[in-house]
Amino acid sequence: MMKQVTGVAPSGSMGSGYNLASFKRAMQANPDFIGQDAGSTDMGPYYHGADKAFLPLSAYRRDLAVMLAAARAARIPLLIGSAITNGSNATLELMVRMVRDVAAEQKHSFKLAVIGAEIDKKYLKEKIAAHGPLEALGPDSGLTARMVDAAGPIVAQMGMEPFMRALEAGAEVIIAGRACDDAVFAAMPVLRGFDPGLSLHCGKILECAGLSAVPYDLGEPMIGRVREDHFEVEPGNPDSRCTTVSVAGHSLYERSDPFLQAGPGGINDLTHATFEQVDRRIVQVRGSRYIQDADYRVKLEGAEQLGYRSIVVVGIRDAVMIEQLDHVLAHARERAEERFGLKENGISLLFRQYGKNGVMGALEPDLDHVPKEIGLVIDAVAPDQDTATAVAMFTRGVLQHADYPGILTTAGNMAYPFSPFGVPVGPAYRFSVYHLMPVADATECFPIHYENIRN
Repeated sequence: MMKQVTGVAPSGSMGSGYNLASFKRAMQANPDFIGQDAGSTDMGPYYHGADKAFLPLSAYRRDLAVMLAAARAARIPLLIGSAITNGSNATLELMVRMVRDVAAEQKHSFKLAVIGAEIDKKYLKEKIAAHGPLEALGPDSGLTARMVDAAGPIVAQMGMEPFMRALEAGAEVIIAGRACDDAVFAAMPVLRGFDPGLSLHCGKILECAGLSAVPYDLGEPMIGRVREDHFEVEPGNPDSRCTTVSVAGHSLYERSDPFLQAGPGGINDLTHATFEQVDRRIVQVRGSRYIQDADYRVKLEGAEQLGYRSIVVVGIRDAVMIEQLDHVLAHARERAEERFGLKENGISLLFRQYGKNGVMGALEPDLDHVPKEIGLVIDAVAPDQDTATAVAMFTRGVLQHADYPGILTTAGNMAYPFSPFGVPVGPAYRFSVYHLMPVADATECFPIHYENIRN
């Protein structure tokens, strides 16, 4: 019999819901483990800075109940990474409580491993003192002690090694803080001696599950089989199929380089990867190669609060106003500057013109397009919520009664989908910590706590 490690990803994101029939079929592949990614930075800095889960806890609990029941019935490990959303101590504890509650309801007993990823700020500042400002991946400067103090919880993105250590210790359920998505799925194959390049590449496909299939669907499960010199991926849904294009395409997902993917401790090189259609639904991949870094480094993530945000959303379908909107907005900004002293008081005022350049902004290449209508978002950030709302509402009023050549009416040029017009969004954040930290070994800053769940 061919040696392999088989993993099942129930969906591409915990809390998104599962196709239960497809998941049941995927479990018939006799997997060695179930893996699930439960977080990301995709949701923006608010969830990191505010230290809150992206989805309602009921959504995560529903998916957890399905996975835990399946894993215990099959007597295989369940591995969950980035629990839940930012993978901090607080959100990790939310998931652990859920595990205990669901285990009690389902009357399961098992060895639980909880892997922390939040970095103690004193420890981090000692690292900075020893190594100097840490290398930036996006921010303008290296990480300093001042930036550490200004940020909310700071997490490190773990690789596969902490999961491997927990599996070696006999953990049957592993709940981890912030983790590299593919590491969740690569840990068991690498622990059993399979190639890390193939294991991580397979993990890259499994992490988003049905997004690597046709038709793509985040809520559809994916099966991965890592073997000696290749891996295979197959959808759980019999009506879905993996193709060489869908799998190769997802290999480029969230990548700045088409061949190299950096991760904790090294780079996965797909330069010589090949994709072969085994049958209508299964794709086989060869040639992925892992290159270990000379020094093991982990990515740090954290966000600092900028102030408080308020928005106003309006629709514009006045052709005369749309033609001159850039000038009208510039005038509204001047009036807001006069009224509130935006720059000197640390107030930000942005306009997003959806239908014109709301997504691309200054990078929009099609400048000749004249839209019939525009969805305008007035976005104000100020040191306090009341000021943010005041700025947004004042600007709205200036625009509502703006004077411009050819104007046909002094009011009614903007339509409001909501009342109240001004919506206080709450604290506003930006990613300020997105840096690389050297560590002595891959598990240095990821403590593991074991607990025997008895029911």
